[in-house]
Amino acid sequence: MSERTPIVADAPAQEIGDELPAIDPTKPMIASAWGRKRSGKSTFNRRLYRSWPFDKLAIDVNGDADPGADAIAVHQDALGLLPSRFPDVAPSVPGAPRPGARNLVYRADPGSPTYEDDLDRAVGMALYPQDHRALVWCGEVGEFMPSAGRTRPHMRRLLMQNRHYQASALFDGPRPVHVNKLVLGQSDFVAVFDLPDPDDRERIAKEIGYPPRRFFEECETTFRRGEHWFLLWHAETHTLYRCAPLPPMAED
Repeated sequence: MSERTPIVADAPAQEIGDELPAIDPTKPMIASAWGRKRSGKSTFNRRLYRSWPFDKLAIDVNGDADPGADAIAVHQDALGLLPSRFPDVAPSVPGAPRPGARNLVYRADPGSPTYEDDLDRAVGMALYPQDHRALVWCGEVGEFMPSAGRTRPHMRRLLMQNRHYQASALFDGPRPVHVNKLVLGQSDFVAVFDLPDPDDRERIAKEIGYPPRRFFEECETTFRRGEHWFLLWHAETHTLYRCAPLPPMAED
């Protein structure tokens, strides 16, 4: 990213150009990205997803995931069921990418009467076997929990115990106020693109523990910079970064 501004709660914003915190794929993590349509949230997660060196699964609910040309489609069996675990898991060297790490994609059918169960079963593929390192990309996270009080079993386990399952996750959506608070509460990284609704901004500020009034100001300052500017919260260091638009991705 070409420009980075660390913003901490007890200091004014400074243009010092520090590197953004590195993501260690050997450690389970969760990242969530929020913003209106075409604001940049899917591009943010797509970059993380495509660079992931271990097994990974994109759950595509609207055809926009674009997980890469090497993605292999996962299909339901004759009974309409997805695999209950990541298929064909082979032993791996701890801390190193497994040779031939696989990139899988499940394209869900929103018109299916078992749609919600299908999505949750797909999430379960990233959890099992429990000692298998994998990344799951749940784009349009609101589809996985149409009501915050109805988070299904595998998604609930992913949100509460991902580290115990060697599972990392990417979430994105337009409205954080409509999903389970744990999506934000458990995110190691929170990317905030153009997010106009005050309720959504307040939800993020409260869940990451950032002063809401200050967060509103940082949103206004950032979004006025231009299209695709965004804020990035790093939970481990309690630091907010102002980020310039991501450069174009190389073609497959």
